[in-house]
Amino acid sequence: MIAVLLLVFGLTPACIFPVSADIPVYPNFDPQKAVGKWHPIGMASKLSELNEHDQKISPMDQTVKVSDGDMTITANYMSDGVCKQSAIVLKHTDKPGVFEFPDGIAHLMDIDYEKYVILHKKKLEHEAIYLSARGSEVGDDIKEKFKKLVLAQNFPEAHIKYFGNVEQCTPKAA
Repeated sequence: MIAVLLLVFGLTPACIFPVSADIPVYPNFDPQKAVGKWHPIGMASKLSELNEHDQKISPMDQTVKVSDGDMTITANYMSDGVCKQSAIVLKHTDKPGVFEFPDGIAHLMDIDYEKYVILHKKKLEHEAIYLSARGSEVGDDIKEKFKKLVLAQNFPEAHIKYFGNVEQCTPKAA
């Protein structure tokens, strides 16, 4: 009886926070090849409206740095007329292309290191898929690939948003 209870309690966290085995991950992802500047092209969210922070930061250019397999993504954004900076550290796991961050997990779904990246981020209260590119545009074939991945994860098609050219900024040194 005790063995059965331990088994049940041991499996409980997986039932509450299921492992996202159905989210595709790019095989043999090399984070060093992702280093550099990325321009957000679009995103899809399970929520119909983004919070204020996501609305500001999502369309901003991002810089990726790698240290010991962890990726730091930094973006500059405007808030109340002041250029600010936001950074998130994606900690590598034992699975290439799968990262942990505070209160969430990220899966690198697809990448062409010279052209585009598709990243899935999931928190308890929010789930989104992001499309970024080395340049300010991608072809229709990449947008179609993005759309297929979004729909395969049961996101509403109406929640796919593409960003126009957004004024970028650089924070002043303190």
